Amino acid sequence: MWMHCLLVKPMRSWCTNPTFMKYLIWVIAEIALVFVLLSLPGSSFKSPTELPIDKIVHVILFGSLAWSFYCFFDQSSIQALKSVRAQAWAMIFCIVYGIAMEYYQKWYVPSRGFEVKDMIADAAGVLLALPLYQLWKKRQ
Repeated sequence: MWMHCLLVKPMRSWCTNPTFMKYLIWVIAEIALVFVLLSLPGSSFKSPTELPIDKIVHVILFGSLAWSFYCFFDQSSIQALKSVRAQAWAMIFCIVYGIAMEYYQKWYVPSRGFEVKDMIADAAGVLLALPLYQLWKKRQ
C-alpha cells in the first residue's frame, strides 16, 4: 500500500501535467538529437574555414541538453528536482554523456575519432548553460 502512495499517485499527477510532459519529451528529444548528430560520419562536416566550428557545435549541443534538464526540473512539482543537487546531477549526466559519446564515436562511427577537445567543449557547454539559465530566469 505504501508503495502505491509513493510511486503510483505521484506518477499520475506527472503524467496528467501537460507542461511537465512537454519538458520531459524535450529532454528525451535532446538526448536523441545529440546521439544522432554525433553518430554522423566525420566526412559530413568539413569546416571550410579555420574556425573550430566542430567545437562550437559541441558547446551548443551540450549546453542545450543541460538547459533542457534545467527547464524540466523547474516545471516539476517535485521539490527535490528544483534543488542545486539535481542541477549538479544533470551537469554530471551531461558531461558523462559527452565522454561516452566520444568513446562511441571512436569505436562505432566511421571517420570519427576520440577527441579530448570535444569532451572539453561538451563540458564547457554544460558549465556555461547553468549561469546563463539562471540569468535568463532572473530576467523573466
